[in-house]
Amino acid sequence: MPTENKVAAPLKVERSTVTKLVITGAQNLDPITVFLEDLAPCKGKITVSCWGKSWTAYWGSMWDGLNIGQFFCELNASYIIGYFDQAMSSRQFSGEALTNKVRRLVLKERRQFFYGSDEARARFDEAEDLRESISIDHLHAAHSELMTKLFGDEWWHLGNDSTEPNPSYIYLERIIIAVQQALRQQQLQEAA
Repeated sequence: MPTENKVAAPLKVERSTVTKLVITGAQNLDPITVFLEDLAPCKGKITVSCWGKSWTAYWGSMWDGLNIGQFFCELNASYIIGYFDQAMSSRQFSGEALTNKVRRLVLKERRQFFYGSDEARARFDEAEDLRESISIDHLHAAHSELMTKLFGDEWWHLGNDSTEPNPSYIYLERIIIAVQQALRQQQLQEAA
């Protein structure tokens, strides 16, 4: 089918100034690349990259008088992580924590004579199967019967306290702190 030759309107092209920083020497971190872009007064964008991963945030309403680098340094790391990755949580489900919780529960209930010694031993041993669970969804598929036996029909609510620190969150937090430290250092050098 022939296409009509329409004259396209010229594309609008804007130029902005981007500052690129490469940060090395941060303890136990690969080099970090940071792109800072002040788009307009009180508007800026930052992109942080480390070891093949990148995170970007845009603020359309920064505090008066601050550029993106200064603004970024004033923010709390957990707030920044929320901008970089809204789905990331500081804690994550842990089969290890769940196993320990189940074993404590079985021992407590054995002491209160809810179980005989053989039944308590069987449940204590069954708890080991939970250690490799990676999520509540995995428990639904693989261990629903055991979890119902131990915690009742709505056992999935216990996932809130069967957690451990999220290593991805900790890693990103360390990167943000290193970037803030480098930006502050650069700001001091520029002021001198």
